[in-house]
Order: sequence, then structure tokens, then C-alpha cells
Amino acid sequence: MTDSPSLDDLAAHAERVDQARLALKRDLAQRVVHGRDDSGLVEIGVDHTTKVVEVAVNATLVGRVDPKVLANAILQASGEAQRKARELVAERRSYYLGTK
Repeated sequence: MTDSPSLDDLAAHAERVDQARLALKRDLAQRVVHGRDDSGLVEIGVDHTTKVVEVAVNATLVGRVDPKVLANAILQASGEAQRKARELVAERRSYYLGTK
């Protein structure tokens, strides 16, 4: 006969996992990750779901650039912020849950 975990052991493990998930959720809810384009024209902040929550435009530069340049800067900054957010979620998930 194999030694399988008792129901109490399984319940305790489930409780630990639930607590870790709750801690992960709280941790990520407090974080905003930023990305910036190469020229420093735009900075974008995203939450852990990669939703854009902040946009900052360099006021001294914005009047000197073509709208297409501004649009590309926004795309570049948001892409970087979203990539960093995905990396953060993976890192924090590994920390709290021991998974990738």
C-alpha cells in the first residue's frame, strides 16, 4: 500500500496555496510597471494585467516631433511596459507559488 496524504494534509496544502494566491494578488495589485521609448519622449505605466494606467509625455520634446514619431514612441513604450509586466507576474508567481 502506498503512503498517500491524508485529507487533513491535502486541506492544509490547499489552504497554503490559497493564502499564497491571495498574497500574490495583493502584491500585484499595488504595482505599476513603466516602459519608456528610446528617445525619452513617452513613458507608459501598466498594471499587472498590462492595462495602461499612466501616460507621460515629455512636454519639452512633444512640440518638436511629427505625430507619427509620437505614435511610434507610444507603441514602443507601451510594448516595453507590457513586457516588463509579464516578467513581473512570472517572477512574483514563482516567488509566491513556486511556479513559472
